[in-house]
Amino acid sequence: MAIVLNTSISLLKAISNDTATVRWTEFFVKYEPIMRSYLMAHFKSLDHDDIIQETMQGLVKALPNYHYMPDKKGHFKPYLIGILRNKAVDQINRAKRQDEIERQASDEQTNKTQPNVFSEEDDLEKNAVEIAIEQLLVDTSINQVHREVFRHVALLHEPPEDVAAQFGITRNNVDVIKKRMIEKLSKTVAQLTAIIS
Repeated sequence: MAIVLNTSISLLKAISNDTATVRWTEFFVKYEPIMRSYLMAHFKSLDHDDIIQETMQGLVKALPNYHYMPDKKGHFKPYLIGILRNKAVDQINRAKRQDEIERQASDEQTNKTQPNVFSEEDDLEKNAVEIAIEQLLVDTSINQVHREVFRHVALLHEPPEDVAAQFGITRNNVDVIKKRMIEKLSKTVAQLTAIIS
């Protein structure tokens, strides 16, 4: 069952102008259930308490510059969910980085006792893919929305339905964009590999 909230302009103004006001408690009681509900639906395996805490900290910094104008900037709930979602993605990325650090440390330990079983070609291809992805994401000749859709769905492994909703496009459009971007990526990798080798 969806949670329906009516945004209180007076509440937003109160907490925007005073980081220590007791009305932050009122805000938390009002919006914490919807944040937790969203996380349960989209990021069930993450630490919801940490994400909500980081979202609240982010709001303390962001709200002084936020102006509630639903006719021009949209309603407050999508704004809040956007911050919440970014914090969830940050947690995923931190976990991935930690896993990568631990994997590299394990690999280094293994390499001390075993001969290198990877060829230079493996390293070259891996480097080419990383370089190609970086180039793709900053290529201004490619539509910015397409680059962001690709980053969210292919690199951050977010559900295509969520990505479609975030960018206001259909699920089919997400699939088409991903396919085209992967084709561009493959061509760039092939070019880089030929240059490097």
